[in-house]
Amino acid sequence: MSPLVFQAINVEYTEHPNIRISLDGQLVRQHNLPLHETFKSSRITLPVDAVGFLPHVEFTDTRILQNHSFESIPLSSFSEQQLFHYYEVGYRTSDSSNFLTPKIYLDGDEQDQSFNIFLSGTQKVDTFRIYFDALSYGYIPHIHNTASASHDAEILWAKPVALPPRFYRGIRTHSEFQVTYKGDVDLQWYLDGEVHGSPYYLDTVTTTTTKKQYFPSGTVGHVLQYKHMNPEAGGKVYMVETDITLADIEQQALTPQVEG
Repeated sequence: MSPLVFQAINVEYTEHPNIRISLDGQLVRQHNLPLHETFKSSRITLPVDAVGFLPHVEFTDTRILQNHSFESIPLSSFSEQQLFHYYEVGYRTSDSSNFLTPKIYLDGDEQDQSFNIFLSGTQKVDTFRIYFDALSYGYIPHIHNTASASHDAEILWAKPVALPPRFYRGIRTHSEFQVTYKGDVDLQWYLDGEVHGSPYYLDTVTTTTTKKQYFPSGTVGHVLQYKHMNPEAGGKVYMVETDITLADIEQQALTPQVEG
């Protein structure tokens, strides 16, 4: 039997209880849950080292807990090494005084991007992306909200996204790129794991916009990737392509499928 990688626990409770989560007899998280006036559900992420077989939950008062369930994936499922690019995350927060502090990991190593996510306008449910370090090859990605337990905010779902192969198909020369985005976005490019050029400070816009920019001379290498440097400002990056990757997409669309 393969050990399980535990990612989160879903609990339905009322009042303001304390929860203790253990794995194979070892405490992995103790959490003071935000106040719920009525029975409501909450998703609590677990630390990066929550790997084992037997989870256990303790509440200060079992009368205020209705249901709980763990989210886990067998360790044997992480058998493919990938070049990870970012986490696509859906979140909920109750008001502007409550926030998330997400941290992401790859094979247990914390990635170098940490920030607070506040309520976006009047939306209580929204999405954001948090980016892995350049050239993050590995097997097991993980995300954990490290904000204080007093904050009524939660990660609802999280999906790790690998860098598309068209960004690392041999040595290639990229001349220009286009970004489809909204809000305030600072974009930094990386070439073969190293910072490439200065950040691109895109003009703040209130509607979804596509803009074209040019790379510095000599943008030649194997792996080209970008990072959104200021997601805490509320801006969103929807799509980024270069002249070379767009040509790949167009060529793929023109290539007829061969029936097997």
